Amino acid sequence: MPYTFQAVKDMDQLVGSSKICNLIESFTDCENQFSILCGKIKALFGQPVYQTENMEDLFSYCILATSEEGDEVDLDIYCAGSGPAVGGMSDEKSRKAAKALVDYIWQAEPVDYAIKAYYLDGQTALSFGIKDGVPYYNETELNLSEKEFRELYERLS
Repeated sequence: MPYTFQAVKDMDQLVGSSKICNLIESFTDCENQFSILCGKIKALFGQPVYQTENMEDLFSYCILATSEEGDEVDLDIYCAGSGPAVGGMSDEKSRKAAKALVDYIWQAEPVDYAIKAYYLDGQTALSFGIKDGVPYYNETELNLSEKEFRELYERLS
């Protein structure tokens, strides 16, 4: 492999970065792909720098990619409204490292985990994860009063 990848806690290196690529390229079986992908990321990198219950800002991992030549590239694995993605600087070195990171993630074996989150634009509660090696993804419509919705929105913001 042309790179090694390590989770780090310093997100300062990512100031000014932006999305380089999506981690899921196909809408076919998207929910199971999403659950499996999150399990693979957890298997490789453990706990994220941060995680919320807001699907539009679910998690972020800061990743240091090191090439065989010793060049270092800072990347971000994150999940926002458009789904899981890899971010970094908009240069060729970062794009090459991001592509290698995506390949590395998809080759991993996922671990079991469980997450509950909310997507407020669609007013849904989501539970997803992997249990005994089997991915799951469930959406439930939220039936909240205006006051309950405001309280949930404030808690997630």
